[in-house]
Amino acid sequence: MEASIVADPRWRRGAAWGSPRPGHPEGAVGAHVDEVLANLDRQSLAPDARRALRLVAILHDAMKAEVDRGRPRTGENHHAVRARRFAERYVRDPDVLELVELHDEAYGAWVVGRRRGAWDRAEERALRLLERLGPRLDLYLAFYRADNATGDKRPDPVEWFEAFVSRAASRRPA
Repeated sequence: MEASIVADPRWRRGAAWGSPRPGHPEGAVGAHVDEVLANLDRQSLAPDARRALRLVAILHDAMKAEVDRGRPRTGENHHAVRARRFAERYVRDPDVLELVELHDEAYGAWVVGRRRGAWDRAEERALRLLERLGPRLDLYLAFYRADNATGDKRPDPVEWFEAFVSRAASRRPA
């Protein structure tokens, strides 16, 4: 399946897109994907999780080139939603599809708190993410760590989300 995806001309255009920028000094999406894959290889993942997360890595940012920068980057104009739509042509695994679409959501929640000072809204958004992820949370965290440990990304978003997950778990009724 990986070979079919990376042979797709649309994926190849997406992988070639990008120039050095904050968070992504490597430039092209394909170079970022290589870093994420290497980070996943360093984790002790079960074979099924490894297979799923490799697909997420290959797909997650591949459609950034197709985002209309003149419109808000939400809904169908968000790279993650576009990536999910593309992935649906190849992938049937609902866990992979959800993670492709949601891969930036924890970061998005952190941004609401950090840049806007609205930590209550950030936590509400993070809670919605946890609810949607359900049993996929561990997979999501493994991918989020691997994705965030690339380029010159700071650890703050991952640390905040992991702390939020711990607090949310401790508040759940037994």
